[in-house]
Amino acid sequence: MLLAAGVLILAAGCGSGPDESAPAPSTTTVAVPPATMPVTVFRVKNGILRPETAEVRQSPAVAAAALRALGLASTVTISDGTASVDLPRARNDAVAEIVYTLTQFPSVDRVDVAGRAGLTRGDFAAYVAPISVERPASGAHVPDTFHVSGTASVFEATLVVQLVRDGAVIAKQTVTASEGAPGRGTFDATFTARPGPVTVSAFAPSAADGSPQHQVDVPVTIGP
Repeated sequence: MLLAAGVLILAAGCGSGPDESAPAPSTTTVAVPPATMPVTVFRVKNGILRPETAEVRQSPAVAAAALRALGLASTVTISDGTASVDLPRARNDAVAEIVYTLTQFPSVDRVDVAGRAGLTRGDFAAYVAPISVERPASGAHVPDTFHVSGTASVFEATLVVQLVRDGAVIAKQTVTASEGAPGRGTFDATFTARPGPVTVSAFAPSAADGSPQHQVDVPVTIGP
């Protein structure tokens, strides 16, 4: 009897183990997209440099990432305020885009590219509109309190900056640039608005009737 009971217990133990003939559980690999970051690049459109936002792969080398957003795989090195771009030839429009894009960074004062040395924004004044809104760039996402900044060459250095939503002006400021025409000065204004799409509009009021002159419209989104 004891022998029979032991056989039964052994059989029960064998039956409780895993079934080696059963298929292994399947696994699914989910591809994780690379992290991205927004950068501002300048592109020549209708003869005028316009800043816009581009999403690029996250990288500590922001200057090189900005060039890639312009469609350039060229290497760039920065030393003593000069950005040297490994690009032997380029059209003048492309050089203007490179110089404006790279000189937005505090570490870059001048650019060597396409066989030309020491290029600055002043070398491309013909590509700049009387009013240029540089921050925020077109398509940017901004917090509910944000700065609007850029450069202007307008009469008595006076311009109007406003936010427009659904055709209505929701905020408006008259600002004074650091220098008036024929020179070019900088300007900065701070706005607070609730989340949603808005258009940042900047113009010089006509001395005759206050109508907008040299108007620039930049679509942005407040919030994530």
